[in-house]
Amino acid sequence: MPPSGCPRYYQSRGLAGFRPKSKDSIIFSWVSGMGRNLHPAAELAAYKTGLTREVNRVDQQDRYLRLAAEFDNYKKRTARQFADLVRSANEELILEIVAVLDDFDRALQTMSSETSDKQSAAAESVLSGMRLVYDKLMNMLKGRGVSQFDSIEQPFDPQFHDAVMQMPSDKEEGTVIGVISPGYIMNERIIRHAKVIVASSK
Repeated sequence: MPPSGCPRYYQSRGLAGFRPKSKDSIIFSWVSGMGRNLHPAAELAAYKTGLTREVNRVDQQDRYLRLAAEFDNYKKRTARQFADLVRSANEELILEIVAVLDDFDRALQTMSSETSDKQSAAAESVLSGMRLVYDKLMNMLKGRGVSQFDSIEQPFDPQFHDAVMQMPSDKEEGTVIGVISPGYIMNERIIRHAKVIVASSK
């Protein structure tokens, strides 16, 4: 007898086009070259085996997806940490350069205040050379997104300023009337507060 799962079996009985139920509901097995239904116990065991395999497959796929997501997060976290490290190193280097600029600025102010008609050409040449170096350093910092911000006659703001002292002044109380060392920003972020003198009431 042809196997009951064979289309010719149904055609010979006038049931052309009939199809058995899906394999999820009826499990067919070929035994000794002939198709016959499994014993209910064997059918249940086969179904459990198939279900277990499917559960294991889904579980492995879920583990793979979780590992892939964790690895992606790890790459992003590592890239972010590396960027923070580079930025921190850049800031430290820039702050050291800024400290040198402070010394240059003080030296230039001192030498400029002592300028007179009797000053030698050599001294004037040294002063010009110092100004040139100072300007080059400032331009280098600007090219990297670093610049000073104005503080004179601005309201004191602890986000930008460190008050070193207060002095009586005709200016409104709380106004910055002097700068001891300028503040700097880098890519719109403060990297050094300005040290300032603030007006107080008389």
